Amino acid sequence: MLVNKVRFDGQTFLLDPSQDVEQTKREIVAAVREGSDFVEFHTVGHGVISLLVTPTLPVRFEVIERSAEQLEAFEINPLPFDETAWLDYGV
Repeated sequence: MLVNKVRFDGQTFLLDPSQDVEQTKREIVAAVREGSDFVEFHTVGHGVISLLVTPTLPVRFEVIERSAEQLEAFEINPLPFDETAWLDYGV
């Protein structure tokens, strides 16, 4: 299963499959153009995140492959934000 992963200033999140990635990107760009603003997005395992986006905040989107079982396990028992090795290398 392809999953969208987004990294904001060192913190990585898996976006919920229902999250509109293109809309999220537009909201981030609008926040940067306005100087800063909060952008909300739905994640796997951490619910809704509201992040202050500023012109100096690096943002990176990636598409990764994860199984439905891996996503379900993360939804039930999410890792802390600073433990993201499984996002990069698999469970």
